[in-house]
Order: sequence, then structure tokens, then C-alpha cells
Amino acid sequence: MEGWEEIGLFGVDSGQVIITDPCYLDDWKGGDYDEAEVKEAQESGNYPYSYSGACAVTLGEKGAGTIGLGCGGVVSSTGFGDGGYPVFAKYEDGRVKELKIVFF
Repeated sequence: MEGWEEIGLFGVDSGQVIITDPCYLDDWKGGDYDEAEVKEAQESGNYPYSYSGACAVTLGEKGAGTIGLGCGGVVSSTGFGDGGYPVFAKYEDGRVKELKIVFF
């Protein structure tokens, strides 16, 4: 991948990934997988900023999307579930221009 630099490995233990700004973590609704919350989110299209909200998106038709209101986060299922996935960055003018996580 020309122009891309490997910057690390993304560890996955739930078959999904979230990209979020750490300043929003105080808004994260903790807790385990809640099947009723997942079903409600999928039916309403309102995905809470929580583990169940992330599961509702990643178990859906597209397997990726937004959770929370506004700037919550973006979630995606991973290519082969749990494991380590390489992360690459592309730079321009000394700043990160793009990130890429290779799932398979």
C-alpha cells in the first residue's frame, strides 16, 4: 500500500470496532449486551451510545454505522471476528490524513 505506514495493531475481543473521541466516554452507557435494547434500537433506528447500541449496528444489515447522538462514534463489524488487525496511516504535511484498518 503505497503511501501508507503501519502504525499499530488494533485488538478486538467482541468482533467489532468503535472509533470515538475519548472526551465523550463519560457519556458512554456501560453494561453488558442487552438483547431487548438491541432489538429496540434496530426497530427504531436510534442506536444508543452503548455496547448494546454498537451491537445493534454491527449485527444489522450493513454491519457499520453511527451510534449515539451527534458525535457519539462510528462502529463496524470486523472481517473475521476477534483478533489483531493492522492499522495504517497516510500523512500529508506532517499530519494524519487518513487511517485504514485492514480486516481481511
